[in-house]
Amino acid sequence: MEPARVEEAQLRGLSPEEARARLAAVGPNRLVAVERWAWLKEVLSVVADPMALMLAFASVVYLLLGKTKDAVILAAALVPVMGVDVLLEARSRSALRKLAGAVRPRARVIRGGEEREVPTEELVPGDLVVLAEGDVLHADGAVRRARNLTVDESQLTGESEPQAKSATAGEPGDEPERFYAGSLVLAGSGLGEVTRTGPRTRFGAIARLVAESAPDPTPMQRRTGRLVRQLGAVALAVAAALFALELRRGVSLGQSLLAAVSLAMAAMPEEFPLVFTLFLSLGAWRLSRRGVLVRRLASIETLGSTTVICTDKTGTVTTGQFTLAEQAPLGEGVGEDALLEAALLACEPEPVDPMERAIAARAGERRREAVGARGGWRLVRDHDFDPVGKHMSHVWRVPGGARERVAAKGALEGILQHCRLGPGERERAEARNAELARRGMRVLAVAGREGPPGGGAREEDEAGLRLLGLLGFRDPLRPEVPAAVAECATAGIQVKLVTGDHALTAHAIAEAAGIPGAGGPGLTGEDLDRLAPGALASALRRAAVLARIRPEQKHAIVEALARDGEVVAMTGDGINDAPALRRADIGISLGRRGTEVARAAADLVLLDDDFTSLVATVREGRAIYQNIQRAFLYLIAFHIPVIGVALAAPLLGLPLLFQPVHMVWLELIVHPVSALVFEAEPPPPDLMIRPPRRRGASLLAGALTLKSILSGAILTVGAIWIYRDHLGMGVAYARSLGLTVVIAGSMLLVWAERGVGGSWLGALLPRGWRFWLVWGPVALTLPAFMYFRPAAEVFEIVPLTGSDWLLALALAASGVFWRIGGGRRG
Repeated sequence: MEPARVEEAQLRGLSPEEARARLAAVGPNRLVAVERWAWLKEVLSVVADPMALMLAFASVVYLLLGKTKDAVILAAALVPVMGVDVLLEARSRSALRKLAGAVRPRARVIRGGEEREVPTEELVPGDLVVLAEGDVLHADGAVRRARNLTVDESQLTGESEPQAKSATAGEPGDEPERFYAGSLVLAGSGLGEVTRTGPRTRFGAIARLVAESAPDPTPMQRRTGRLVRQLGAVALAVAAALFALELRRGVSLGQSLLAAVSLAMAAMPEEFPLVFTLFLSLGAWRLSRRGVLVRRLASIETLGSTTVICTDKTGTVTTGQFTLAEQAPLGEGVGEDALLEAALLACEPEPVDPMERAIAARAGERRREAVGARGGWRLVRDHDFDPVGKHMSHVWRVPGGARERVAAKGALEGILQHCRLGPGERERAEARNAELARRGMRVLAVAGREGPPGGGAREEDEAGLRLLGLLGFRDPLRPEVPAAVAECATAGIQVKLVTGDHALTAHAIAEAAGIPGAGGPGLTGEDLDRLAPGALASALRRAAVLARIRPEQKHAIVEALARDGEVVAMTGDGINDAPALRRADIGISLGRRGTEVARAAADLVLLDDDFTSLVATVREGRAIYQNIQRAFLYLIAFHIPVIGVALAAPLLGLPLLFQPVHMVWLELIVHPVSALVFEAEPPPPDLMIRPPRRRGASLLAGALTLKSILSGAILTVGAIWIYRDHLGMGVAYARSLGLTVVIAGSMLLVWAERGVGGSWLGALLPRGWRFWLVWGPVALTLPAFMYFRPAAEVFEIVPLTGSDWLLALALAASGVFWRIGGGRRG
């Protein structure tokens, strides 16, 4: 086969069938293997739950006391108690798995001659990978095509200098240029053939000792874990003290153990971490359905504290759909056709950039053919985008081959540095540029020259250009952005437009978006360079528009705002944005335009690059935080009477009100109510009118916690009083009254913690179907168990008289109803 045909066949890539067969043969492209017995660890974590262990221990004690029936009942109770935990854990894990799948790195490959996107785990030897600027490479391979391809291999070699890569045709005897997993494409594009995947790569050999691990716990998870450990230690200490107290009072060893275990089961706060993880993971999953991928759960905690959003303009505040609205020739004798032809020559032959596509669309097929390969033009040198001068240039060999033509386009400031200008030409160009920018257009300057072939150096090619004119592009404002900006303003969140565009363009778009302060003085990249480090923060307080900002300047902006006490959300899409995204409290990568490096550094990924999605994410983050707060306050109020009654009865010399079987009942109440009812609660109407939560503010404000404790204390007093007062009617009857106060009170507590911004109507009329689906059956367990004889015998309770039902319910209500409408959550 001829070499050209060999290359053509190779560049079609594997067929989908061949790729699947190789994946089955070599395995997934993972640097380290997933632990084989991970499922067993999950099972053991459920079995080792403190509540399950205590139930099992209580069952053994009953068996040793000769109470076989009670022992069997408690052993059987392990199934529903552990079942609830398993279901809630499974729901949380399922949400996190879906989220992990959504944020999993992907690669573009050529298979069967078609470009497609696949998870990087599915890369196999023989795949053709598309290499583009900003990509992280996930396999070793050989470069087959390259165009100005430059790769950073410092993570592997320690060499900080970028490595240029050239193409190989795959002919016999050729030594191909290699690329390696873990490297970063800094510039250019190309195709690479995968040769090694997974642990067989050079990076895999280095990473073999690094096991895959779960995401780091968030700050609030760490605080919650510390709280649980402290409360758990207190519960065990109090249970031990109760055990000693019971023995001293002459109670048998077995009964003393049961009293201690009952108290420990009541006091153990194992619901807190379960609720917290479940709410965050389900919240992240809901956001993913709205086009926002949460890469780090900690960002959800921070969303409610956001005080400043630094947003990009193109594609985020605007639609990102450019149209060439105006052509402004400036050079003598230059017409619109000549200006458009030069702009087309400055574009990539296969344009991807939206503005280049707009130029190509205006030029039309006939003109593209005239200046393309069919017209005899040949691209001989391609000078990449210069981030400092904000311009790029191409050198073409004209038909006949005796001369070369240089075409450049970019920001007017950068282009003018390479132009030979006549008298007044700079002033006319700057005035026309300002006029277009004031009308909200994005402006590109076009320059060029023609002459004998040069030496190939960029400085030589771009020297002595002639300014040909300006192109004005319209990028319409997203129609929903002004409402989202207004919502930020009412929520106490500043919006700052940070863009590389001209200052006048940025101000025009910011004013159209309704950004407060857009009409005032802004800052440019040059202004930032001139400011002293200590003066940047005060300058940023006054500026809502930051224009001509270079990517590396974003880090300084975030740093200054953070030192000024702000909680900053920053958007970015490029390689150079990664430091700013990492430094921001919430780094936000743009999904459509974002490089893989930017996505890896970000906390959130906006799949549609839409500013309104970002505002919706802040709203969702505030709602998640409030619902966690509601659930925690409910758990505190719930545990107070359970612990109080379990401790007070023996201290007052009364028979135990709670037996271990009653703890099972209470567990089956508290888990679904706390985890399912509050998680689905709709946010209060004033959620986005409140100011941002202070950085580091406590999850549970003192006043709110005090109210929950007071509710629990009232229920404790009511339950103990009615229990003690009715012991003359038998322990079973008195226990039935005490349980009614505690259980009915716990169900009414749900209303107290649902109070929406002081609205009685919002608290008393739940809007979500899940509330009734969970709350209703749980509440019905009280009359059902009391009047169904087999259940009543198990729980050692009996039916109540009508007057005693009213008394018990009145005591339950007294601990709760005074709180409804008790004000906004912090």
